[in-house]
Amino acid sequence: MTTPTRVAAGLLSALVAVGGLTACSGGGDGGGSKKAESWSDTGANAKELLDGTSGIEVSLSTGDDPGTDYLSSASGTIVADPPAFEGTVAGRVSGFEASSIDVVSVDGTLWIKAPILGWTDQYQPADLCAPDPATLLDPTTGVSTVLTSSTDVKAGESERGGTDNKEVFHTYTGTATGDSIRAILPCAEGDDFEATYRLDDEGYLRTARLTGVFFKDSEPLTYTIDVTKYDVTKDVSAPK
Repeated sequence: MTTPTRVAAGLLSALVAVGGLTACSGGGDGGGSKKAESWSDTGANAKELLDGTSGIEVSLSTGDDPGTDYLSSASGTIVADPPAFEGTVAGRVSGFEASSIDVVSVDGTLWIKAPILGWTDQYQPADLCAPDPATLLDPTTGVSTVLTSSTDVKAGESERGGTDNKEVFHTYTGTATGDSIRAILPCAEGDDFEATYRLDDEGYLRTARLTGVFFKDSEPLTYTIDVTKYDVTKDVSAPK
C-alpha cells in the first residue's frame, strides 16, 4: 500500500471506529416522546427514532492528541435505504497529517480518494478492521444497539443550547461497553468508554461525548459527536 493510500485507508478505519458511533447521537426534526423516566425507556426510544430515520448528517471532532495515529475530525451523510455513505475525514496516519479525505460507500463498494492517486476501491472494510460505513444505520447490525447496551446511565441536569440557546437538552452519563463497540469495530482497545448523551425534548440524541481508548497504542481521547440533521434523503453515487 502506498503512503498516500495508507493515509486515506487508515483514516477511514478511524472514521468507522468513532464515526460508527456518531449514529448514536443526533438531532431530530420529527416527533418523538418526551424525556423518559429511565434510560431503559429513553435509550429504547432513541434507538427507535434512529432506526426509523431515512438518513443522518453527522460530524465529530476532538481537541486531544493521543500521540499516535488518530482521527481528528470527520463529517458526512449516512443513508439508510439503500445503504450509502458520503463524507470526509482528517487526522494522522503513520506520522502523516491529512485532511479532507473523501470517502464514498455505495452498492456494497467502498471508495477512498487517496492523495495524488485519486479514487480507489482497492481497500475494502475487511482490510481495515472495520464495517462498511454505509451499513451503520442497520437496526439489527448497526450502531443503535450501543444506546440500549449502555450501562449505569444516570440522568443529569438539563441545559440550554441550539440556535439562540432556545432549546432544552437533557443530559445522561454512563458507560458504553467495550463489547458493544467491538461489535462495530473489532479492533477497539478499550474495555469501556465514558459516555455523555444529550437528548432534546422529543427524545432524539443531539450530542454524544465519548472517552476511551479507540486506537491501538494510544492514550484515551474524547470525541464530541453531533448529528446535525435527521430524516436526510440523498442520492449517493460511485465516483467516476
